[in-house]
Amino acid sequence: MKRKTIQKKSSLYNLQIIITYMHLKHILTLLTAAVFPFLSYAQGSKFDSIFAETSQVLLSSNPNKALSNTDYLYKISNNNSERIRSCMLRATLLRQYGIRNEAVAALKRADSLAVIDKNCNMQARINGFLSTLYREFEIYSLGKIHLQKAVDISKKIENKTDMYKFQGNLSQEIAYYDMYFLKYSKAIEHLKKGNQLFEKAGAAVDINFQTAVNNELIAKNYLLLHKVDSAFFYFNKAKKELESSQSPESPLKGFIYNGLANAYTATGDFKNAISNYKIAEQIADASNFFILKQEVYNSLLEFYKKTDNKKYITYNELNLKLNKDEEQSRKNVADDLIKTLRKKQLESHSDYQKSKYIIIGSCILIILIVMAIYILKRKQDYNKIKTFISKSEHPEAIQIKASQKKDTAKEYMSEATESAILESIKQFEKSDFYLNKDISLNSVAAELNINHRYLSYVINKHKSKDFAGYINELRINYIIHKLKNDPNYLKYKISYLADQCGFLSHSRFTITFKKVTGVSPLSFITYLQKENQEEKQVNPVGKSNTYELK
Repeated sequence: MKRKTIQKKSSLYNLQIIITYMHLKHILTLLTAAVFPFLSYAQGSKFDSIFAETSQVLLSSNPNKALSNTDYLYKISNNNSERIRSCMLRATLLRQYGIRNEAVAALKRADSLAVIDKNCNMQARINGFLSTLYREFEIYSLGKIHLQKAVDISKKIENKTDMYKFQGNLSQEIAYYDMYFLKYSKAIEHLKKGNQLFEKAGAAVDINFQTAVNNELIAKNYLLLHKVDSAFFYFNKAKKELESSQSPESPLKGFIYNGLANAYTATGDFKNAISNYKIAEQIADASNFFILKQEVYNSLLEFYKKTDNKKYITYNELNLKLNKDEEQSRKNVADDLIKTLRKKQLESHSDYQKSKYIIIGSCILIILIVMAIYILKRKQDYNKIKTFISKSEHPEAIQIKASQKKDTAKEYMSEATESAILESIKQFEKSDFYLNKDISLNSVAAELNINHRYLSYVINKHKSKDFAGYINELRINYIIHKLKNDPNYLKYKISYLADQCGFLSHSRFTITFKKVTGVSPLSFITYLQKENQEEKQVNPVGKSNTYELK
């Protein structure tokens, strides 16, 4: 029964990951509505022609030229409306390549101009854009502030068609916040309201396409609620609407088939699941649309994880390569854009030659400093590792020190109850339950049959850390034990080690590992490899020492 519960939670988690990928796809819809509502205007002016070329062609084909054009567009603007458009275009470009701080700065500049002009239409769009950016930053408090501003200001848009169209797109942004807080029913409610708003907008929008986008996301929410029949209904509805839209071959088609496959998987109908996965994969490969390929590969990865280990390995490698290539591509473009921004700043100085020599001298100095810091840091890292290993060999002393920490929290349970919970925690630490990727305070409390508030209190008191920190430290200690006692683990990639001990991402694992040990995983592995090599040279016949992490 326990295993079925864990599998069910794991399935829910996988669906949440898929929806995270889908956020990026739907964001494009909102940003398109926010930044490019002007392309249907007459393009007789110089500003309009450059704006159209930049937004439709250069934004993806020549980012450096597009960035330069946004500066030029701002200079030749005849009014604040055109200045706002150039700022939003700049923000779209910078956000697309991950330079979000600069994107936020451009949007705030645009917002100040929109406030001066009392342009409600643009104020609403700018705040909707800022909400998306802060949500991508995972600064949800600021994101929700701008989202509410966008909602309030959108009601003041005089052109009702524009208002309904914008509010329809905004319903998706509202839904994402609901989904983040696991309010799937509320998300569905907002998406359905968005469909009604698109209907009111009439011929100004491609209603079939917009409602297909919303209904596909509605279906995913129903799947998260385990209402598979409703999920099937909305996936099929989205499919029919897309076929009747002006863009029947949009990558959205691949998302829909992938969603249908996930629904069939949820019912155990693997034959139909495979059939739909194949169609989704064909569309993804044909379109070469990164986000679609990423979602399909991820779905197939999870599907074959349960059914075919060989294919699971294949799709895991495809997924890793896809992400690596995309990350490198985006990094290259972002680096070029940053260089362009810096170059423009340097060109504003009157004495270019002096600046050039200063920069060259600074670079040489930085290289020397970096080299010195690297050597020093390497020594410090090795000292930290030795200290950590030494402490790990005497966990009792560490535990006693943590237990003797003065408790200032309110005592609200008996000593007998507290002792019983501590014993349950000890047994929990001996299991591998903490390696589950979807673990939570509530799930552990349920597993141990303990009130979650009591469990949180005891962990805070006796482990001197919150629940998340406690679980992460158990995971790191688990993988350190493997690294120190099984030489094969020293050969594995960091991403594999992260997956083995329950982390969702390579980056989160690296951050947590360094927080616990004081050094990065790579430094720790390098140190152990060096120690093993030295041990072999000293004692080539005997077995090398291993450290037992209790």
